[in-house]
Amino acid sequence: MIPQTTTTATHQGITFSEADVLNLDDWIPAGEHNPHRVRPFLLHDHGFTLCIVFADSLQEALDEAVDGDKLDRYQVSEDDLARDDDADENGITRLGNAGEPFDIETLGVIELPNPPRSFVAQFHDAFPPASAAQSSRARATH
Repeated sequence: MIPQTTTTATHQGITFSEADVLNLDDWIPAGEHNPHRVRPFLLHDHGFTLCIVFADSLQEALDEAVDGDKLDRYQVSEDDLARDDDADENGITRLGNAGEPFDIETLGVIELPNPPRSFVAQFHDAFPPASAAQSSRARATH
């Protein structure tokens, strides 16, 4: 059985984990063929991670996050829009497959560096090293 670990990383003071990654299957590690320049976008609310999305543009990342229900706190109801006197929807962005209205003026976005794939890092996370005492006992029994 492979032990489950929670690996976290911090970038510009914002911490995130594997659980925050919305679409890991779309990750194209640095150094691999990436004709559409897919890269990770960290979406956050005043430093609190909402999600990480792999996309070829910020617009695509926002649409993916909306479709993945990660930006619900920014959604504006159609009723609120109808009551608003501003017919131009000033400050409103239509996102996702359904083109729903969102007020994302306070949403934080960081385009993260795209890491390379690393077998050793993934192996280390899946099989953390034993303590020094355990390693000594294991060598003594062989």
